[in-house]
Amino acid sequence: MVILLLLDGWGVAPAGEANAITAAKTPTFLNLVKNYPVALLQAADKNWNARYLGLGTGRETKDETAETDISLSSVISAAGLQQVKIAETERFAALTHFFNGHHEDKFPGEDWRIVSSTGKDKKVKPELALKRIAKEIINIINTDEPPAFLVAAIPCLDLTAAEGDFSANKKAVEAVDKVLKNIFSAADAKEGILIITSAGGNVEKSRNLVMDLPDTGLTDNPVPLVIVGPEFEGKTIGLADPLNNDLSSLTPAGTLADVAPTILEIMKLAKPGNMTGESLI
Repeated sequence: MVILLLLDGWGVAPAGEANAITAAKTPTFLNLVKNYPVALLQAADKNWNARYLGLGTGRETKDETAETDISLSSVISAAGLQQVKIAETERFAALTHFFNGHHEDKFPGEDWRIVSSTGKDKKVKPELALKRIAKEIINIINTDEPPAFLVAAIPCLDLTAAEGDFSANKKAVEAVDKVLKNIFSAADAKEGILIITSAGGNVEKSRNLVMDLPDTGLTDNPVPLVIVGPEFEGKTIGLADPLNNDLSSLTPAGTLADVAPTILEIMKLAKPGNMTGESLI
């Protein structure tokens, strides 16, 4: 089983007073970075949908309207394998329509799960969405016959960043790290492969220091890629290790378009010729 976690809002930048990620306590993430292969990926267009399109189709995209006739999901479906997509309301279209290359309907063998981020008062509560998505992920991992591929979009950091509160951003990063520990434990128990990345950063640049104002927008900073699984522990995939676990010390080894080909290689499925990204393994 391969599990792709998209921790939207988690970008990589040097430590500083505006970086809520390096300011937060993230023992789980840092431990995974220490023990498993890591890389930095460069993101392209400052648009969530365009980035999901590139992630899902394995092609460099300039905007969300780019045409494509192939996707990671279509290849997995054609192989007769089961797959599940889990997303909060804000990311549902990105993870289905755009990730699937503008394909409107589910592929054979594909299931979509939508998770609400609103409470009884109808207000958006990022940490509530985080807990609900994590519960759904772990329940699926623990089924008797889990799908071959599971992808979940977790926009807790991006949703929290919209409030422009650095302290809340830091707290959200720590909440994501705690949830990551539980998901890792569930995947590890089933000897699954866990791939952690993000469609874009946000809380690593929580303030515009020049204007001394909150910065709530999607950044163009690189994002992390961590490949976790029994066969990868203590090993490298041919890329440099970060100095003192500081991902900002790395040079990007690829782009978001390389995620789909990397997953296909892990799943031992052939990459289509018109998928321009390359496996990072």
